[in-house]
Amino acid sequence: MKNALLGTVAVLALALPAFASAPDSGLKVGEMVSAFHPTHVGGPDKGTDTCPPCKYGNRPAVQVWHNHDDEENLVATIKHLDAKVGSSKHELKAFAIRVAFCDGCAGETSKLSEKVGNVKVGIAHVNASDEAIEAYKYNIDREVKNTVFVYKNKKVVEKFVNFKADKAGLAKLDAAIAKIDN
Repeated sequence: MKNALLGTVAVLALALPAFASAPDSGLKVGEMVSAFHPTHVGGPDKGTDTCPPCKYGNRPAVQVWHNHDDEENLVATIKHLDAKVGSSKHELKAFAIRVAFCDGCAGETSKLSEKVGNVKVGIAHVNASDEAIEAYKYNIDREVKNTVFVYKNKKVVEKFVNFKADKAGLAKLDAAIAKIDN
């Protein structure tokens, strides 16, 4: 009995750090997205600082905030969203917003835009000191690769932190989009 109890305690001690270290980032489901003015370098608003929630209002939308994500995951996510935007029944909009930590970092957003090519997904960046970071509760710590907001009528219906554009991740994203694009 004593050994079983010690074993249970050991398992719990190992499991707790895994739960405690899971990063949190972003608005919670049910909260509202707000106005912000990123610099668009690709997509339909290229060359502007158009506010996505302001311009596109209550339309269904997805915002992918990223700063430490790997390029392969971003490209796969953006291309998947581009297909969803293209086949949307209700004018789904999508945006990839890089959080830039230096003046020269904005060039990375342009390179990403060039890599994905001509897409219907807005490719933009904001400076890490922009008030949108706080408004969206975006966690800029290195362990947060990205935060994805799926929303309609400016209300978040689903959120993913450290989204992976693998088969399981894309299936979850598609299910979330189905909730708002109906």
